[in-house]
Amino acid sequence: MIREYLFISFFRACAESLASENASRLAAMQRADRNIDDLLEGLNGTYHRLRQSGIDEELFDVISGFELLSSEGAQRSSE
Repeated sequence: MIREYLFISFFRACAESLASENASRLAAMQRADRNIDDLLEGLNGTYHRLRQSGIDEELFDVISGFELLSSEGAQRSSE
């Protein structure tokens, strides 16, 4: 009887230890998942800002080139 009681107590301790370890791993994985989501959100925001900046820069180059060509054309017509 004592032998069975000790076996059950030992088995219960092992099961609780395993459950605790798995709960800790799950909590760590959930934190890592949240951190990845936060990092991904920040990187996406940075990417979109840089992409928009590049588009704006190209548009300004096109507009300034058009204005330059327009002003050269106006100067040639007046000559």
